Amino acid sequence: MLRQMGSSRLLVAMSHGGASLDFPSIAQNDKTRESSELESDVPNNIQSQMIHGQNCTWSGESSVCSKKLKHYPAFIRDGTTVAVHSFALIKGEEENQHIGYVEDLYEDYSGHKMVKVRWFNSSEEVGGIPSHEVMITPHVEVVSAECIGGLATVLTPKHYQQCLAVVSQDFSDGVYMCSRQIKNNKVSSFPLCKLRGYSNQTIFSILNPPVIPQIPSNEEIPSPFEQKLKGVDDGRCCFGAGEEIEVLSCDSGLRGCWHRCKILKAKKKHLKVVYVDVEHVDGPGNIEEWIAACRVADPDKLGMRYLGRHTIRPWAPSCSNACYSIGDAVDAWWCNAWWEGVVVATPILAIDTFCVYFPGENRFEDCEKKNLRCSKDWVGNKWLEIQPKPNIDVLNLQTTVDTQALASSQKEEAPAK
Repeated sequence: MLRQMGSSRLLVAMSHGGASLDFPSIAQNDKTRESSELESDVPNNIQSQMIHGQNCTWSGESSVCSKKLKHYPAFIRDGTTVAVHSFALIKGEEENQHIGYVEDLYEDYSGHKMVKVRWFNSSEEVGGIPSHEVMITPHVEVVSAECIGGLATVLTPKHYQQCLAVVSQDFSDGVYMCSRQIKNNKVSSFPLCKLRGYSNQTIFSILNPPVIPQIPSNEEIPSPFEQKLKGVDDGRCCFGAGEEIEVLSCDSGLRGCWHRCKILKAKKKHLKVVYVDVEHVDGPGNIEEWIAACRVADPDKLGMRYLGRHTIRPWAPSCSNACYSIGDAVDAWWCNAWWEGVVVATPILAIDTFCVYFPGENRFEDCEKKNLRCSKDWVGNKWLEIQPKPNIDVLNLQTTVDTQALASSQKEEAPAK
């Protein structure tokens, strides 16, 4: 049951209304991002702590929205980098700290650095939940960058339990768990891992540390010194401006697809890229955005991919004359990207159409041979072959796809309460 909301933070947040929670996708135009709140929306208890611009510097390339406000991908304060789509600690009254999800960073008309945050409610505002649990809300506010006290760690229940197993009790006191949301005074489940930036939290370098891939026996394993020279897993960017790369998407609805990009600008930990095949929805030109230069990809659902591979790589080589069999790892050109998949059915009656399963999105697609290529992983500055899975359990995959489709259909047909 919700407690009486005595906090001025919550009272002001409620006045903003219940905007629906959405998940940003790659097709959104960051350059046309607009802020619906300005400094006048900041509550009094937050305004009293504002020291505009002190110890804060912007990081990354700015973009200007239709309201002529400059938006930035991150800012640095006292050595800590706070980026868009990160979780942050926000200072409140009497040295209390609240948790928020950073949705936007911009400079207002007076030159003040502002942060748009979506609030979480803790056990102080919601009764009957553990002290380490928080619930996300649809309420947003704009606060000064000076009110950001640092980064927070918010995990799903599964990752929270993994965290407790590998970190000390002292460290885990600053880690929070979230699996539910409060909306319209009702509590419901919430898929935290679908929030953009979730897997970029520092804790995942501990939970899922990069490992040296299983190099085939006929390949020489590079020494740690040689790996550093090649930029493997050492946190440095291996690509420069003007190079052509592919970027692996982890966004919901686009999981497991490689987008072709060109690098416009390169920094130590970030790259500004333009998507070759993805155009702006609201105007001419192609999507441009800043991405992490050295991010390790999540393990794949079927266990076929190399652990420790990164989410950026050069354009993969083509293999138009290849022959494909059941269980072969392939990339399929579909919806303007190369999707990682595995062949589950071969052509009948000489028709060059293969049935391919996309594990990232748990779906099947019929793909012509001309739209397929041999899938490889880029590890240690070289392309590595992926071992086929000829005994793949197609029936089990079909069951998971049907179950997901049925659940989705029932959700859409359910009458509104």
